[in-house]
Amino acid sequence: MEGDFHWSSGGAEQQSILLLTVLYVAFAMFSLIPPQEIRSAGLTLERILSNQLGSESLDFVGYHMRRTALTRLVGMLLPFGYYVMLAVLRPDLLKVQLVYWGFLVSLGVAAAGILLSLYYWKSKWSTHPLASVLGYHGDNWRVVAGSVNVEFRRVDKFTSGPSNNRVIVTESWLVKAGIFTVHVSRLADTCLTLLQSAEVPDSQSDVFRPVQRIAIRVTSVNDAVRDFVVHVPGLEYRDFKSRLPFVQVVNVRGVTVHQTLGERFIVAFAEQVNRNTGYHLPPNTELDSCLGCMVAVPDVKITKQCAPMDDGHCRNCMCRPQWCMTCMARWFASRQDQRNPEGWLSARAPCPNCRSQFCMLDVCRVVDT
Repeated sequence: MEGDFHWSSGGAEQQSILLLTVLYVAFAMFSLIPPQEIRSAGLTLERILSNQLGSESLDFVGYHMRRTALTRLVGMLLPFGYYVMLAVLRPDLLKVQLVYWGFLVSLGVAAAGILLSLYYWKSKWSTHPLASVLGYHGDNWRVVAGSVNVEFRRVDKFTSGPSNNRVIVTESWLVKAGIFTVHVSRLADTCLTLLQSAEVPDSQSDVFRPVQRIAIRVTSVNDAVRDFVVHVPGLEYRDFKSRLPFVQVVNVRGVTVHQTLGERFIVAFAEQVNRNTGYHLPPNTELDSCLGCMVAVPDVKITKQCAPMDDGHCRNCMCRPQWCMTCMARWFASRQDQRNPEGWLSARAPCPNCRSQFCMLDVCRVVDT
């Protein structure tokens, strides 16, 4: 075994091995933590091994036991696969002492991964870490698993994120399904603490658009259940919290949850309308309820003000005030391209009654005379 090794082909050979190493590391990372593009193409472990994993909707707990076991096995096999690649492409590298010992260690890790998977399977999954987690909530982990499975099959649950990093709230349980582990907390024993808010790129959008993500620590009064952290998009936080009516939510750090896109647009719409010239309601004019919500009194009127009457794409609307500010803003937003909200403020929409095109500059506050 040689302690020192000289490349036979100089710097070009070193660069080729380095390139292979970088590509293999990228392959390993994408296998375990696939980005949105790879998930969209269906090139994930869950899709490739779908026959072995079974149905998540029919057997949620069993599915994630098999998923985490297979993911852990793949993660433990990947280092061995790297050294096998080097041995095939450059068998002389095994003469390097550091490479040789790395090969032996990776072989041991791969063997341990296979033995661990067989251990789970032989015990009918009773030795899987998720079985222990479920066992903290009852005398028999299979009974608890049955409860989680039944509630997951119901449609009235909250879910957020891909299958290998998902937050799920059912009637009685809060579940975090991670890459290698699954955390479960009974809602009756749970307390939530808002930790921080961060702006991250929106993986669902074709353009760079930051979205808010809130980190929340989940604590159980059951001492056997370890604390864990879930991440919920700010736009989904209201729905998430609505599923937890009896769970205490602590916000000692003053984390601010942003409004939804629709709520932020309504605020911007109202600010622009308040800057526009008001519409003076003729004397003795009685207004009915808003046609949108049937509750509020109509307080906006569409009157062309963005340009002279014969210029531009907007047209003057002769309809009487029939909509409130909020409903008009929601109507305006609903007629826009939902994939590109950046252009909403400068866009146009048809009048909900006569279909005359108007922009935000044409919406006037109703002013009593």
